[in-house]
Amino acid sequence: MSRKALCGFAVVTSIFFSSAATAQRSIDGAGPAPVPAQVLTARRVFIANGGSDSYGAESYFRRTRYDGGPNRAYESFYRAIEDWGHYQIEDSTRFADVAFVIRFANPIVDRPDATSAHDPNREWIYDPQLDLSINDATTGLTLWRIAEHIEPGDDRDADNRHFDEAITRLVDDLKRLILTPEVAAQTNVVPPGAVRFEIRRRRMMHASIGAVLGSLAGGLAASRTANYACNDNFTLPPLSAAPYFPNTTLPQLGSMPDLSCDTRRAQTKQRNELIGTIGGAVIGSVIGWVWPVRF
Repeated sequence: MSRKALCGFAVVTSIFFSSAATAQRSIDGAGPAPVPAQVLTARRVFIANGGSDSYGAESYFRRTRYDGGPNRAYESFYRAIEDWGHYQIEDSTRFADVAFVIRFANPIVDRPDATSAHDPNREWIYDPQLDLSINDATTGLTLWRIAEHIEPGDDRDADNRHFDEAITRLVDDLKRLILTPEVAAQTNVVPPGAVRFEIRRRRMMHASIGAVLGSLAGGLAASRTANYACNDNFTLPPLSAAPYFPNTTLPQLGSMPDLSCDTRRAQTKQRNELIGTIGGAVIGSVIGWVWPVRF
């Protein structure tokens, strides 16, 4: 083995063991791995356009969900860095300390449940996000990466607004990394889209539980409202004085018993139970939906 190869092997080995020791200290609670000094001390930057994945379309062949075309992420980030004023933006990597490569990505992360794993109508779930890579301006080696997820919107206006909000959060993440690296390195923020999805999932679960409990309580309470009194107390009137003979005419009977009382009571009870069950389910689901959700 040549001397140059031995030196290279020694450098790689030392880097490996140094990284392993740093990671072990982080796991043992001795603090996180440090942010590269070049990232913290850079003052001249070159901003590059890393491109876009399908421009945010739900599928490759559909129309993009965001305005501005494939360069929107680059242009928005460039203007935000200009407004911050912390860096001097260079037009070439030759004079830059680091290179910012901004990229829009729209990876498939999941798909909703379906009746079958081979269901052709199953929709994919996308996770639109902004990816900022801080690279060495000379070698192109990635020094640090920051990602911000774009919360899905209910319409195009909301999607565009959430895109701009993600740009703002991305620049804020960069500011925290530069100004307070010891805090930013440990930050673990849940994507807003995931928070929104989890809140909706838990609210739906609470609403389902509330609907079941409400229907049971409403049906039980309504079933007791049908216990009204019917005119079914049939008794024979008193007879005349004795003796009685076979041809003696019996006195006139009073009112005959109301034989339809039980039928009316059953119908009223069934109707009340139906109304109470539906009403209780609606009230219970509303209460479950507005029930506080905690993480």
